[in-house]
Amino acid sequence: MTRTVFVNGAYVPENEAKISIFDRGFLMADGVYEVTSVLQGKLIDFEGHAVRLERSLNELDMGMPCTIDELLEIHRELVRVNEIDEGLVYLQITR
Repeated sequence: MTRTVFVNGAYVPENEAKISIFDRGFLMADGVYEVTSVLQGKLIDFEGHAVRLERSLNELDMGMPCTIDELLEIHRELVRVNEIDEGLVYLQITR
């Protein structure tokens, strides 16, 4: 089964996910990541991850690409479409 990912504002099959060669995260490792565990289909401590994500982005003077509520919905949709019972949601935000 091909996994579904969320990249540049769209849900796409992982083999179709693309980033620009000019993406600063690709060129200079300028970005922030968070990994949220999923157990029994539920996100574990999403709020704690969201707080740390905002703090990390602020330290790099980077803005949030969406609201925390939108980010939670993206995570939930990824868990749903990928039928994750136990696993991880990996988030990376670059300039």
